[in-house]
Order: sequence, then structure tokens, then C-alpha cells
Amino acid sequence: MTAGEFLEEYIESLENLPSEVQQGLQELGKADAQYFELRENYRAHWKKYIKSAKRSSIPVGEDPALVAARLNIEKEYCAAIRKVDQKIDHSSKLYELINRQIVRLDEETQRLGIDLQDPGEVKKDRKSQKGPISAPRSSPNSRKRGSGAIATMDNIDPNEPLYCFCQQVSFGDMVGCDNDSVSTQL
Repeated sequence: MTAGEFLEEYIESLENLPSEVQQGLQELGKADAQYFELRENYRAHWKKYIKSAKRSSIPVGEDPALVAARLNIEKEYCAAIRKVDQKIDHSSKLYELINRQIVRLDEETQRLGIDLQDPGEVKKDRKSQKGPISAPRSSPNSRKRGSGAIATMDNIDPNEPLYCFCQQVSFGDMVGCDNDSVSTQL
């Protein structure tokens, strides 16, 4: 199979990808809207609970109405957390859907000796290649909330942009450098 034939076949195989991604984003958007609704309910009930607790002459743990309200708030909070976990699952599925296509492209271009940095160049001598075009992508599950796992440099996407003076990838919103040795130099 020539490089052109492979790329043509590959592009054809991506025909359903946009609709699958769009469907996944719609599910994510729906879960997001449901989360915000749950969060607003939780906050409203929490404010009401605090006001009632301040006005109550009975200790909070002994007032049946306040105990019931607190249990209801805890239930709403747990529902919101479950919705956040559902959003993470949707995001992970979208990531994996796209990542499978990227990994497939990387593997096939490496196997065929295609250099995507210079589309006109096809390497004839595979021994002249210095290494793989890219390493396997990282999984979003390595950064999943609550797992306690923080991605290490071994499983980070090599195409991930590097930031700051420390040349590390972002592990969330980049506000300042987390690297103590760099932060003290600034």
C-alpha cells in the first residue's frame, strides 16, 4: 500500500468520527447542564439550611427538621458528584475515540515510513528512521479526579504543548509555575 492509498483510506475511515464526536459532546453538554442544576439546588438548600440553623434554638444535631434538611443536602451533593464523574466518563470516551484514530495514524505512518512533518517525503530506508513518530498517548484516566494519580512524564502525550520556563505540560489551568526550583529563580 502506498502512502497516498493509505491516507485516502484513512480519511475515508474518519467519515463517522465528526458525528460520533458531536454526539459525545452533546451528551457531555447535557450532563454539564444537569450538574449545574444539581449544584444550584444544593447551594440554595445549603443557604436555607444555614439560615435555619442560625435561627434555631435547638442544637443542630437534635432538630429533626435540620437533620432531615442536612441529609437531603448530602444526597443532592452526592448526586452532583456522580454527575461530575459521569462528565469525566464522557470526556474519557471522547478522548479515547479520537486518540484511537491518532494512534492508528501514527502506527501506520511509521510502518509505511511516512513523515507527516514533510508530506512530500516518504522514507525509503526504514533504518534511517531515528525512532517512532510518536509515543503512545496518555490516558485521561491517569488524571481522573479522585484517583490520586498524577500523570508522569512517561505517559504524557508527546504532542502536548510545554509551558513556562520549566518546559512541563499543563496539569490543569496554568496560572503559575509549580516547579519550586524555577519559581525561586523568577
